[in-house]
Amino acid sequence: MNYLHFSKRTAAILFSSVLLLTLSSCSHNSGVSSSPSSSDPRSIEPDSTQTPSEKPLQPAPGSGAAKEQSSGLKSAAETYKILVYTEAPNKDSSIKIQYPSFSGNGFDALNTLIYHKVQSFAKIDTSLFSSDTGLTIDYQTAVTLQNSKIVSIVFWGSSYAEGGAYPINNLVPLNIDLQSLKEITLKDLYAANADFEKVFFDKAFFPENPITSYDKTSFPVMLKLQSPDYQTIDPFSIPDNVSCFLKPDGIVLSMPAVHATGCDHFEAQLNYSDIQQFYLLSQNYWENK
Repeated sequence: MNYLHFSKRTAAILFSSVLLLTLSSCSHNSGVSSSPSSSDPRSIEPDSTQTPSEKPLQPAPGSGAAKEQSSGLKSAAETYKILVYTEAPNKDSSIKIQYPSFSGNGFDALNTLIYHKVQSFAKIDTSLFSSDTGLTIDYQTAVTLQNSKIVSIVFWGSSYAEGGAYPINNLVPLNIDLQSLKEITLKDLYAANADFEKVFFDKAFFPENPITSYDKTSFPVMLKLQSPDYQTIDPFSIPDNVSCFLKPDGIVLSMPAVHATGCDHFEAQLNYSDIQQFYLLSQNYWENK
C-alpha cells in the first residue's frame, strides 16, 4: 500500500499532539502485530471465536497450502469457512493469510478468484527484492457483506520484507460482483468528485468494526489530517488511492496514512444515504433484492 504524502505547513504540530494517543492504536484495534511474526504457520493457534478443524478443505486446484481454521459461519445467504493460506515463496518466509471459502452451488469460480487474490499477497516483487528475500505476512479477514449481488471482503494485517525499516500494516478490500465475478472498486460505485469528497470529510464517522486503524477518541483528528488542508496532494486525486468495502449499514473508505501517526492506513465510514446522489449504478449492491 502506498504511503500518504508529507503534510503541509504545520501538520507536524498536530502529529505530535496525537502521537501519544495513536502510536499503538492500529495494532490494538485491528489485532495486527506491529512486528514480524516468528510463529510457524503450520501450527496456528486459532483465536477465541474460531474452532480448529481436523480436516483441511481444498478450496482451489493445486493448493496444498490452505488450512481450515474455523467451522462454518452463517452469512446472509450462504455458508463459508475461514481458511489459512501458508504457502511461502522461499524457506526464509512465513505466510499466514486468512481467507473465506464459500460453500453452496455455483461458488467454485468465486472461491478460485479469492484464492488467486490471496496468492498474490504472498508474492515477492522481484523488481524491488531478490527472490530469496524473507517475507513475513500475517493477515486476518472478514466478510463484511454478502447477498445475492455482491460479496465484500476485507484483509488486514502486517507484512515485512527482510531488510525493510519496519513492518507495514496493510488493509486490502475485495468486492466481487456475483453475476459478472468482476472486482468492484470505489470508482465503479461512486463519482468521487470534489462534492463527494466534501461530504466525506463532513459526514464520515468511526467505523467500529471489523477493523479500525485508530481509536474512537483520536478519529476526528486523524480524519482531519487526511484532508487536502494537511496533504500536499489530495488523497482523492490519486487513482485507486482510496479503496472501499461494503457493510450492511454503510460503506467504509480506506486510504494510506502517515506511518509516524501509528498506522499505515486510515478508515472512515459513510451512510449510504449521505452519498446516494453520487451513486453510479441503477441497483444498490447493499440491498438484497
